[in-house]
Amino acid sequence: MARATSVLFVLPLLATLLATASAQDYTAQAPSPLPDSQNPPPTPPPESVYIPPPTSPPPPVASSPPPPSPPPPVASSPPPPSPLPPASSPPPPSPPPPPSPPPPPPASNWTPVANVNDPTIQQVAQFAVRIYALSTKELKMQLLSVVSGETQPYDGGYNYRLVITVTGGKKTQYDAFVWGILGTMSWKLWSFTPHVI
Repeated sequence: MARATSVLFVLPLLATLLATASAQDYTAQAPSPLPDSQNPPPTPPPESVYIPPPTSPPPPVASSPPPPSPPPPVASSPPPPSPLPPASSPPPPSPPPPPSPPPPPPASNWTPVANVNDPTIQQVAQFAVRIYALSTKELKMQLLSVVSGETQPYDGGYNYRLVITVTGGKKTQYDAFVWGILGTMSWKLWSFTPHVI
């Protein structure tokens, strides 16, 4: 009977040893999927750890109210008229008057024109007549001849004082005062007045 008791005592001990050996075989390292891999084998999963459930429920998440819906469309109506400025407001300032032409240079260094039929002198006289006719709307005015003239060097060009005869104007002779630079578009008619004898 003592032998039966010892066998009964040994059997559970053997079962425990076999279970331990089986468990060690179960947790043994798995072979690498690649035979020549240099990576270390993955670590075995840790034994299960009991994590107790939280004792209190999580706090509720605050939710914001939905955005307000846009107002319904309103039937189109004309915009309200803009208010008129008060009657006591001053009127807008008027533009400054155009600058007056500079006065003619002093009467020095004037040289008389030797040949009034020179093409340059004729062009200067033609320019003076056309500009004056356009500005006064006397479009029938035309140059007849240059009676006399003087020139003076001034500001990179020349001043020309010419006495000319025209047709189609209120008078027949005029004094023209012109400044210009030959060969350019820089020309100005300073004055065009009836000639006084």
